[in-house]
Amino acid sequence: MSVALGIILSFTAAIAWGTGMVIFKVGVKNIDPLTATYVKGLLAVPILLVVGMIIYGSGSLAQSFNTENLLWLLLSALFIALGDFFSLFALRKIDVSIAQPITTIYPFVTILLLLITNTEVINWKIIVGTLLIISGVVTITYFSRKKNNVMIEADDNQIADNVIEPDESNKQKMPILGVSLALLAAVFWGGTIFFTRKLLEDPDVEVISMMGVRNGLMVVMALIAAFCFSLFKNKGIKKPQAIRYKELGILMGGGVIAWCIGGVSFFTAVGMIGAGISTPLSSISPFIVLLLGSIFLKEKIKLPQIVGVAIIVGGSILLSFAV
Repeated sequence: MSVALGIILSFTAAIAWGTGMVIFKVGVKNIDPLTATYVKGLLAVPILLVVGMIIYGSGSLAQSFNTENLLWLLLSALFIALGDFFSLFALRKIDVSIAQPITTIYPFVTILLLLITNTEVINWKIIVGTLLIISGVVTITYFSRKKNNVMIEADDNQIADNVIEPDESNKQKMPILGVSLALLAAVFWGGTIFFTRKLLEDPDVEVISMMGVRNGLMVVMALIAAFCFSLFKNKGIKKPQAIRYKELGILMGGGVIAWCIGGVSFFTAVGMIGAGISTPLSSISPFIVLLLGSIFLKEKIKLPQIVGVAIIVGGSILLSFAV
């Protein structure tokens, strides 16, 4: 029963994370990624902390700060802050139906760390399933770059007709930058899953309380970084850019879905079936993004993206048999 529930929770996390990415794509449109990184946690973190205290008591919040757990807590908070920042930055540069599949390379990072540290037993089905997921990511990434290059060439022809010199740096920079940012997000997300997995080895650490504490630290880190960046950029303290209530609500709502539903479901699944299984299973989120992105964001879905998502889902199905 716990195995089946762990698989269901992993898929629940994938749905929540995929939905959250589509929501963040809308919310980050007019807000800088660093500000959006902490704004999206302003509602989710209090909910996690309050629910954690109600269910497990106030003492559960302090458990993550124990000497044995403090290093894993700080590393997981730092890595999720960096992962979320780079993912939001990527959404400013490329379509969510491209960015999300690229970020699903994070299971490779997690499983690599699990193998190196011998934290969990990794069998051939896990390795093959993970490689399939990565192959799907590469398929989407490669063909999306080809698509962008075709668009660039079309823009060049139009520019030439208008006798305007093209900006060479911007032509190649934007697609490559978006893909690179999404890959960086995947690396840091894979790392934070590993560090959080180590944190949860303590049987006294409860998932909901841990999520509230960890993500609360992440929000504080992002807030301090945004403040320091503002000081550096403006050479002094200036009034922060106003955020419209609509965008504020979108980002905070997305944070509740991604963290309170997705995060709690995922790390509960980790405790049941291990990070080596739950991490790749949760990476089917591109399928959710593909559907929601085409419906709500009117993003055009190409055949290579469908093929890539199908490969990712196939890898996830194989992993479900590895338990």
